[in-house]
Amino acid sequence: MATTKRQTKKHSHALFWTLLKETPGYDPCYKEVIKEGIVHEHSGGRTTSLNEMYENYPSEYSRMIDAMKPKGEKKLMAYEERRDLSAKRVIAAICQWVDKLGYKFRDDRHKLMYVKGIACRAANCGNFNAIPDDKLTAIYNLYCKRNSVGIEGNPELDHPVGKN
Repeated sequence: MATTKRQTKKHSHALFWTLLKETPGYDPCYKEVIKEGIVHEHSGGRTTSLNEMYENYPSEYSRMIDAMKPKGEKKLMAYEERRDLSAKRVIAAICQWVDKLGYKFRDDRHKLMYVKGIACRAANCGNFNAIPDDKLTAIYNLYCKRNSVGIEGNPELDHPVGKN
């Protein structure tokens, strides 16, 4: 007879707490009171406990999270901020890789143009500012991985590949 293990791990509700901090009029001193009010409102008065709502009323919990997410212009601004940060991280990672290879440039402006060109080729896009956030994250991860690998050979570890 197969037995199933009951999971006792509590859900962290990190998204809820992050969205709560972005609500208008949020004060950290009253975060529990605000949480209880929002949970009470979205559960239809059935509970003020976030864990209880998550376990017993999952559809209400999902609707509450959706209602707390930014809409319209605010959502667009949040995306732009995240994309801007990702773009800066990509530029920094590629610059580190270019420096590691020992490339020299006349000035920082030429280096930046070269780095943006590398990012555009990696994203298969002609305009650096048109690269979406998810592609920027993938490019950043790629160049972080490249930066973690040494470019100089290690004779103790490198060995010639024989025939066959």
